[in-house]
Order: sequence, then structure tokens, then C-alpha cells
Amino acid sequence: MLAGSSPGVTVAELAAAGARRISLGSALARAALSATLAAGRELAEHGTFGFSRGVLTYAEANALWTEDGV
Repeated sequence: MLAGSSPGVTVAELAAAGARRISLGSALARAALSATLAAGRELAEHGTFGFSRGVLTYAEANALWTEDGV
């Protein structure tokens, strides 16, 4: 089941419908690109840094590259 473009569907609903494998396709990459574009637009249009609220800390990001992860 390709679910990456179906924001109204949940994993639980797909499982209940019999899906055993769910693919996101390019959804995660497109989400990251969308966030990057939104941040750039905010900087260019408003000169603000609101996009940085809720982002990973440096320590959290660095921990992703260790064997233990976050």
C-alpha cells in the first residue's frame, strides 16, 4: 500500500483493511524539502526565524549518527 500521499489515512486503518506493508514513497523527502522551502520563504519575506521552533537540538541531531541513536 502506498500511503505517502494520503494524509487522511492512519496506519491503524490500513492495518485493519489488511495492509501488511505500507510504503511512503517519496513523502518523507518531499516533507523535508517543503520545510526547507517554507523556512527560506519565511526568511526572505519576513526576516524571521519562526521555522526553527521545535527543531532537533544539535545534540539530538548528532546523536542520530551514533550507534545508539536518540
